[in-house]
Amino acid sequence: MELPALRPRRLDAGLCREPIPSMVCRVSEGLLGLERLRSKLSWFAGLIAFLWVFVAQAAGQDATSKRLETIRSQMESGQAKYVTGDYAGAAAIFETGFKAHPYSAFLFNAGVCYQKLGDRVQALAKFKEYLNVDPNAPDREKVRARIQALEALVPGAPGTTPPGETPAGEAASGAPPSIADEQVAMKSLVVIETEPAGAPLKLYAQTTPGVPAFRAGAANPGWTEVHTAVSPTDVTLDVGRYHVVVEKYLDFNVSETDIDVLPGHVHHFKANLSQGAFMAFLRVASNVRGASVYLDDPGKKKPAWGLSPHGELVTSGTHSVLIEAPGYEPRTVAVALKHGEQKEIALDLTRVSFGYLRLHSPRARQIEVTVDGRSKGSWQSGEAPLAIKLPSGPHKLVVKSDGRKTFEGTVEVPRGQVQPVSVRMIPKYPRGAAWAEAIIAGVTLGTGIWLGTESDRVYDELAADRRAGVLTSDDDRTTKGKWFAIGADAGFVLTGVLAGLATYNFLKDPLPESSIQLERRTEFDPSLPQASRAGVRPFASLPPRRSAAVHGSRGVE
Repeated sequence: MELPALRPRRLDAGLCREPIPSMVCRVSEGLLGLERLRSKLSWFAGLIAFLWVFVAQAAGQDATSKRLETIRSQMESGQAKYVTGDYAGAAAIFETGFKAHPYSAFLFNAGVCYQKLGDRVQALAKFKEYLNVDPNAPDREKVRARIQALEALVPGAPGTTPPGETPAGEAASGAPPSIADEQVAMKSLVVIETEPAGAPLKLYAQTTPGVPAFRAGAANPGWTEVHTAVSPTDVTLDVGRYHVVVEKYLDFNVSETDIDVLPGHVHHFKANLSQGAFMAFLRVASNVRGASVYLDDPGKKKPAWGLSPHGELVTSGTHSVLIEAPGYEPRTVAVALKHGEQKEIALDLTRVSFGYLRLHSPRARQIEVTVDGRSKGSWQSGEAPLAIKLPSGPHKLVVKSDGRKTFEGTVEVPRGQVQPVSVRMIPKYPRGAAWAEAIIAGVTLGTGIWLGTESDRVYDELAADRRAGVLTSDDDRTTKGKWFAIGADAGFVLTGVLAGLATYNFLKDPLPESSIQLERRTEFDPSLPQASRAGVRPFASLPPRRSAAVHGSRGVE
């Protein structure tokens, strides 16, 4: 018997298909599985590392934007108080700003405020601290001269002018060093970034008004270099026009833009070196603080870009800005931005033409509500207050409850707000005594009428017998008729008394009428029937409700 010829087989193919795999097959498959697992793990590790870098970069950018917005808010608050003459309040804000965010602009501005207050010691201390924090400040020579002038006016300070001499920077009249125009005395913070970071840059100041625009590589008369750094950098600058040049870096070409520095502001610039241009900066403010701002998202499919006031770096071009707040008409505007442009827009929102009444009653178990003659539903104790959407203006309100007095009155519905109404339903005065007196009076009246009728009948019988000559002197009907007459008269008197008492008790009402209490108006919130469907969120900066009984609402229109 011949044995069948054996054909060579691959270890990873035929051998592992045998009914009973060999040990070699198992080891081979294990090694191949490990290799595949390592490959997959390497792929997942790379993906996770990429996502981690991306998320970290996005979080870093978001944190930077929020930090700059906080600094910007403090700087502008201090500037606003300075312009209105509240120098002490402005100095306090600048001092607080420096403690939270140690930028030298806060120190200089605080020094100017103290100088305006006549506190030369504090002003001198702040200007010196300004140079200690920022020894390479572009205006360091001007600040040193200012310090010398102030030292001459502070007894015992270094550099005090000998008696009989006029210190530098002070007029012969002895006036303190002058402060520039109120609008330009404040310094501003300018933050400059590049993508990628590490690019060398130079900042030039326009020292002569009306000179031609700065051109990289040209002589540029009237322009002076004031700052050299590597991105990212921040610098404190006076009010005026500047030009920033990001020099050639790696494989990227030169990028440049003009900067117009405003007093007491925070300016943020970022150059996208791959595009060779600076990004624009857009800030949106509103008369409603905390309004939701959507950028290039008219359908609100993404989270809000920010809450007003909010500003970030954006690409140049035309952008759509949608801003909305609970109780206000949304507003959309188109904003055109050039490369490197810094633009701030203020959008005023107007209240919607309707509002809500939010009703509940602390005493009644159930109330029925009618507005302008139309039923608006009912409310029961333990339920959320009844919310009724109405056009703004006065409306006739009627509230009823079993066993309680009906309320009727006029209530004003505010535009774009909620008017909480607490209905004080007073019980009806009990009429049991009046009804009892009326019933008894009816009984006595009936009795009196019957007795009077009987008295008249007896009288008629006696009169007939007398005419017939058959009436005797001892006839008991005479006594009986008299008692019937007396009883009838007493019944009529008692009826009159009881009727009077019943009438009085029916008319008497010592309890007050039902009334309403208008509580503090609130803003729209998600519990309202329209607000919840429109995606309106709670408004943190809005005033809280005063009544603890108002929690959510059931709504009708």
